[in-house]
Amino acid sequence: MTVDRPLASFEAQLNFANPLYRGYRAPNQWSVKDPQELINLGSRETVIVRNGRLLDPPPTLETHGFQLVDAPCELNLLDIAVVKEQYFEQCREDIKRVTGCDQVVGGGFEYRNGFGGVKGDRGVKPTPNGSGGAYAQGIHSDMCAVVERYFSRLFDGERHFESLNLWRSTSPGELVQTMPLCVCDMQSVNPADIIFGDGVNTGNVRQYSKVVDQRVCYSPDQRWYYFPDMTADEMLIFRQYDTRQEALNLRTVFHTAVEDPSTPSDAPMRSTIEVRMQAVYGRESDHDARQLRFMSQISDTYRDGTKSDWWSGPIENYVPPQQRL
Repeated sequence: MTVDRPLASFEAQLNFANPLYRGYRAPNQWSVKDPQELINLGSRETVIVRNGRLLDPPPTLETHGFQLVDAPCELNLLDIAVVKEQYFEQCREDIKRVTGCDQVVGGGFEYRNGFGGVKGDRGVKPTPNGSGGAYAQGIHSDMCAVVERYFSRLFDGERHFESLNLWRSTSPGELVQTMPLCVCDMQSVNPADIIFGDGVNTGNVRQYSKVVDQRVCYSPDQRWYYFPDMTADEMLIFRQYDTRQEALNLRTVFHTAVEDPSTPSDAPMRSTIEVRMQAVYGRESDHDARQLRFMSQISDTYRDGTKSDWWSGPIENYVPPQQRL
């Protein structure tokens, strides 16, 4: 049966956090004490994913936490030297154009090209910079207030900053059809549904490292969007962390890869790059107090009452996948 595409909306099953973890730190496969706990760590729920291209007016960083922008690029984004020496500069200009910020700093990046735990053509392939490569299929936000101790070293003084993810295809001439990114309107998230978890930085497959991420419980009030058939000249910018936002839900955009039921059976595997940079704004008037408030919201206690020491550094018992070294 032929399916008209792109779809205005579709139903999808997404992986949320289990509401049992509200108010607690959620573990992961390396920090959990009882492996059986991993079975109930998440909750799979059905949501409506809507076509973000049909929003009128279009979504912006300020209104929704994400924005689709025209950003033509003729660079080879699979060449690490090109990314660092040329593409980073283009990203900085794009961020300044979209946000009007004073300065742009930083520059981490990852590639995604296949399904984790799958062999063959649909599985993960080695990436140019050694990042993990798997499509993320659990709803998450990569950052929280913990990152401030690192990013604030990149610029002068106690200034507000916004960490942004710049997501796009690395395949000229191809549309992004397989497992597009799905993002949640930040205004539709209830702060009470946000859970802090033991997260993983997959930027280097040889040594994953500890981060504190954010997860979210399901709510029918949440509004999820995707941008079908993104071209290589389009870029999706979304918020990862913003010190200017007092409301917890407005600091970040939850996201995940999603299966689009209208994807052609012969569509190529999605190959994308995500660059993370920090847009720097004006000076804060109450930096220390504000930072203390934000940090105090992060639970360090597991459901069994024990304390988490998962904050930063290498994962001590991590064994890298040999087939990707």
